[in-house]
Amino acid sequence: MNRVRRHRTPIIFGLLLIGLFVTACSPSAEKMNNDGNEAYAEAAYAEALAAYESAQIESPELAEPYYNAANVLYREGAYNEAMMLMQEALKYTDAQPLEQSSFYNTGNSAFNLEEWETAISAYTEALLRNPDDQEAKYNLELALQQMQQQQEEQEQQSEEEQEEQEQSEEGESQEDKSEDQSENGEEQQDQEQQGDEESSEGEEEQEQEGQDGQPEDEESGEQESPSQMPQPGQRMTPEQARQLLAAIAQDTETLQERLGQIFIAPPIPPTQDW
Repeated sequence: MNRVRRHRTPIIFGLLLIGLFVTACSPSAEKMNNDGNEAYAEAAYAEALAAYESAQIESPELAEPYYNAANVLYREGAYNEAMMLMQEALKYTDAQPLEQSSFYNTGNSAFNLEEWETAISAYTEALLRNPDDQEAKYNLELALQQMQQQQEEQEQQSEEEQEEQEQSEEGESQEDKSEDQSENGEEQQDQEQQGDEESSEGEEEQEQEGQDGQPEDEESGEQESPSQMPQPGQRMTPEQARQLLAAIAQDTETLQERLGQIFIAPPIPPTQDW
């Protein structure tokens, strides 16, 4: 990924505004600020920051010590603190070169924090004060590209999350259907099993009724059928009489045979010869 262009140093700033320091700063504040610039040039950032802070205490309404201290914090990676001090510098100055550099460095700090909207706004303000600043133009274009890429990634992530949610809901719906089908299948199986049990019980009852209706075994003795004809010499029962009357209409010969069987006299035994 392309990196943001070079940050403006307090040494350059100090040389550009040396006249302002002579007229606006007290001798002690001027000396402290210059001592901070010398330490900054030697990369002694802690010493430089201490000098700039002392200058702020000596002359709290001067913008330059805030601006230079912000540059030290930027070099140390404290981008949020650097932006806060840049805002203090902008509060106490109306000089266009200082304003332009403060906005440019604010944009660089925001760029490193990936706060693209803040960076774009700051670079735009810097270009309004110096339209020929090529570094501000380059960084503005780069910030716009990064913001567009971030938006596309967020949209893609949102679409993926929505698809995952839809798939999850669809899976839950299918699972619920499967559970309903399983419950219906179990219920149907229970009903079929219950029907089989009832059918089995019905067959057992029918079998038991059939056994109860069967005649007794021969050992219990044969019962006389009501339709059985009486033996010779016996009286005719009402049932036998009905059978004889029915036989009249069928066959006279059969009737005579039946009458002969009923009323034939038994043979007289022979007289014993003593």
